[in-house]
Amino acid sequence: MSSGKVKQVEQSVLETFKAEIPSRYFSDKTEKEYEVYKANAAYLYRDLLKFPPQMFNGRALIDFGAGTGENTVYLASWGATCTLVEMNDSAQAISKDVFRKYTANFDEHRFFLSSIFDYQSADRYDIVHCRGVLSHTADKEGAFSKIASFLKPGGYLIFGDPNKAGGFQNMLQRYVIYKFAKTWDKMVDVSELLFKDDIDRSQKFVNRTRRAIIFDRWVVQSQNDPSVAEVLRWFDNNELVLYSSTPGFLLPVMGDSMHHMPKFEPQSFKDIGVLSEAVWMMQNASDSEEVPKILRPLTAFAETQFRLAQYVSNCNVESDIQTGALKQKIDDYVDAWKHLDLTEHLVTRMTALMAEAKALLDRVESGNLDEVRTYIAGTTHLFRGAVGNRHMDYVCYKRS
Repeated sequence: MSSGKVKQVEQSVLETFKAEIPSRYFSDKTEKEYEVYKANAAYLYRDLLKFPPQMFNGRALIDFGAGTGENTVYLASWGATCTLVEMNDSAQAISKDVFRKYTANFDEHRFFLSSIFDYQSADRYDIVHCRGVLSHTADKEGAFSKIASFLKPGGYLIFGDPNKAGGFQNMLQRYVIYKFAKTWDKMVDVSELLFKDDIDRSQKFVNRTRRAIIFDRWVVQSQNDPSVAEVLRWFDNNELVLYSSTPGFLLPVMGDSMHHMPKFEPQSFKDIGVLSEAVWMMQNASDSEEVPKILRPLTAFAETQFRLAQYVSNCNVESDIQTGALKQKIDDYVDAWKHLDLTEHLVTRMTALMAEAKALLDRVESGNLDEVRTYIAGTTHLFRGAVGNRHMDYVCYKRS
């Protein structure tokens, strides 16, 4: 990637996010909103990423693309000494105010006005942090290698960005908007007309301004999201090892004990996330609604498996195991495997989603904005609910 292209995209993104800063979540609100946001962040790190707040205590941390510091300051409150790198001076000014307000040791933290590609330092860190940034660069792989170079041996890198498949519906939204809008103000108007429900939902869960949401999703012109396979290759190229992710993408097929050799490293199979990515692509309802539907076929299968395992359970010299009965249970179990299909619900949903996507393309090609609006308002799967999975986070580490 040429340095000229990198700089061109940097400037475009900077102009967009100076016009509307996308990372204001609580800095313009009360301390109560901060405490709620911080508690939710603790849930993210402790419960989802298995990286509890205590892991930050006493650590030197650098955050690339730190924005307003609102996703960094709670890391400082958990004991990290933070270095914030941000190229938007308006956002950085807010980050300093946030740190003055919510930390008791402001002078121990450092702030650098720089892009990722321009930043230079001999320092190395226990934790490198970068969330929601690299997709906006012209060279996301090069940017990842750059931030990884600041990690100490034994340190952890926390990285987050949208997922390529999970963002499929978001890209369709962008496609539709750009068919009818070329200027920022027109993009805002078309977004409100076509995707008001989506913006409403986003505001309900993360209370940013509507304009900030629109600029973050649809106005910014560099949104090149990586797949799981791409990220795992980045890990390999920088000698990093996957530790955790959310949402998770490891399938429940591994059974080695801690003593088994050689160890299987999930990132060695780069397509390990593709089935999860398919689910994220069509995500519109909560896991509490959808997961039971996907897993429903396991109920009958579980009973057959239990009967087989239970029949030989606690086998000892006094056990009365009948060969014929055991063979029948084995046959029943094999037959249950042949009838087990965990993709049925997924295939039905994906087929319906893609049918609506194709029909949308026909409406867009007509050039009639009102017709497109009417069609979107009537879809059952497309642009409903979460509109796919828009973001995922990874934790990896550098071997000592």
